[in-house]
Amino acid sequence: MYIEFEVKFYIDLDDFYAILKKLSAQLVKKNTLMRRMVFASSKDKNSQIRVRDEGGDIRLSYKTYDMSKEIDSMQEVDVLVNDFEKACEILTLLGLKKMRYVENYREVFQINDCLIMIDLWPGLLPFIEVESESKESVEQVCQKLGLCMGDAMYGPTSKLYEQVYGITRTQFDAITELTFQRIPEIFKNAA
Repeated sequence: MYIEFEVKFYIDLDDFYAILKKLSAQLVKKNTLMRRMVFASSKDKNSQIRVRDEGGDIRLSYKTYDMSKEIDSMQEVDVLVNDFEKACEILTLLGLKKMRYVENYREVFQINDCLIMIDLWPGLLPFIEVESESKESVEQVCQKLGLCMGDAMYGPTSKLYEQVYGITRTQFDAITELTFQRIPEIFKNAA
């Protein structure tokens, strides 16, 4: 399984684009709507199986994370598939429970060996993920971007919803659809 050395930061979009331009970051993928179906893993509550349409590539992934606030708290293994619906159907036929359908927008840049993903998720402020194959690479690129590792956020995006809206993990897990057209009532009531 691949360890994801990854951190998240909230950003101001205009300022951040200016920083990327100044650093000559390479655009890897234009802003794209991504959709995913998340399935519960039978292994434990801190893992999931996901089918994600990245606006071209479709990936079937197993992700697991610990709840530590560490840069290496996420692990993943994935494979390319060619049909979103059929991959979801196979997982359902295998007895996996659909947890949630999610949409977000993502734009991807690269500096050195780090990917910088600008993410827009329903109900959250814009944030980035900086990811690489080593902790040192992530820290170096974050420094170039003017980001303080003390402000970094770790773990799955669901943790951001829990922090922003003061909801519990159980409340978040009860959300079955998270799209820009359908912001769950739980967020509206918690705001």
